[in-house]
Amino acid sequence: MDKKIKYFILLILLIANLCYQCTYNFGLWNIFVSSLVIIILFYQFAILDLNKVYKFLHYIMIVVCFIEIYIGLKNDDWILTYGFFGFLLFLLWVCLEPTLNSLASFFLRQDHFSIALKFANISIFIFGKKSYILAIKGSALNMLNRYDEALVCLEESQELGYNHHFLYSNLGYCCIYLEDYEKALEYFKLASEINPNEFAYLYNISQLLIQLEKYDEALSYINKAFELNENNELLSELIEVINNKSD
Repeated sequence: MDKKIKYFILLILLIANLCYQCTYNFGLWNIFVSSLVIIILFYQFAILDLNKVYKFLHYIMIVVCFIEIYIGLKNDDWILTYGFFGFLLFLLWVCLEPTLNSLASFFLRQDHFSIALKFANISIFIFGKKSYILAIKGSALNMLNRYDEALVCLEESQELGYNHHFLYSNLGYCCIYLEDYEKALEYFKLASEINPNEFAYLYNISQLLIQLEKYDEALSYINKAFELNENNELLSELIEVINNKSD
């Protein structure tokens, strides 16, 4: 079904809910809560992109559930209490995977690689292998010097369709440590195509080309790197290496 049709159906549902609530004079709070429930469920089951707005509404709905549970307990309304308690459990389950993935990514950025690996493993154990979390796990394994395991994870991530310079750069570093320089070069070129302004990718490509004795191509990438960082001494050292090897 086309995305526009899905959003049109959502609009009809919200208008119908508004008419129903106004007819029975349920008040603004009930209109807000019921509309939020409709949006959350619609996004979840209509297979729409879960954007930042949806995620924000998701967390708002968790707070609303706690409020409704409190109101239900206060008024001895057990239908309301159990209904929103069940919906709260559903929301927490839906939130669990992105929360675990975010924690794995956070600890990876903070250089706590073992902790990042634990959260990645928990996410994979509960929700199965997904491209993004496999890339996070592979990166953590890379940083823990477990290169063979890292390569398996990163290649699985690629097979599942993850197409990001973060993935390809990690594959490149992994292949360097495993001394597969041709493959490493291929991956760093893919990373550089996606993010051409990343100096590290151009520098690594230049190094690998020198390692593979492709000096002319290495010089072209060194020149590209110079455009990003004119005064970098490492690039000058690479040119000296090429000159020495060419003599």
